[in-house]
Amino acid sequence: MMLSNLRQRLLRPLMPVLLAMPLLLLSGADTSWATDKLAAGKTAANGTGKSRPLALESLQGGASAKIKLKVTATAYNSLPAQTQGKANIGAWGHRLKPGIKAIAVSRDLLGMGLEPGSEVEIEGLPGRYQVLDKMHSRWSRKIDIYMGVDQNAALAWGKRPVVIRWENQDS
Repeated sequence: MMLSNLRQRLLRPLMPVLLAMPLLLLSGADTSWATDKLAAGKTAANGTGKSRPLALESLQGGASAKIKLKVTATAYNSLPAQTQGKANIGAWGHRLKPGIKAIAVSRDLLGMGLEPGSEVEIEGLPGRYQVLDKMHSRWSRKIDIYMGVDQNAALAWGKRPVVIRWENQDS
C-alpha cells in the first residue's frame, strides 16, 4: 500500500512534462532522448498507479502541426439549469445559438495549443467544431459538445471516448 502511494506521489509531478512533450517537439527543442523512448512504445502513468499508452500524436509540417488526441466527450445544452450565469454565453463571451458547431474544452487542452476560436475535427462527426467555451478546472482531457437546447440529443450522446484533431500554429 505504501509503495503504491509513493509511486503515485513520484509520478504526479511528471504529468505536466508528459503533457507538454508534444509542444516541446513542435518548438524544435532537442528532445531526442524522449522521442526515442516514445518510439519504443513506452507508457505514461495516469496518476492512478496504472499506466496507459500516450494518446497524443503530432505530425510536423511547415508552419503548423496537426495534433491528434483521444479525449472523453460529453454533451451540453444552453439551458439555465446546466450552467452558471447566462446559458447562451460561453466563457469567453461567445454567443451560443442552437445549430452552431461548438465545443467546450478542459483547461489542460488549452495548454496543448487549443485556443478560443480554434477549429477541431471530431472523429465520427461531420464538419469542424469551434472552441467557444471552456470547462471547469476539475476536468482534464475532456470536451463538451454543444447541442443547443435539445436535451434528448445530449442525453443520447452520453459520455464516450473520441479522437479530436486540430492544427497547432507555431508562434
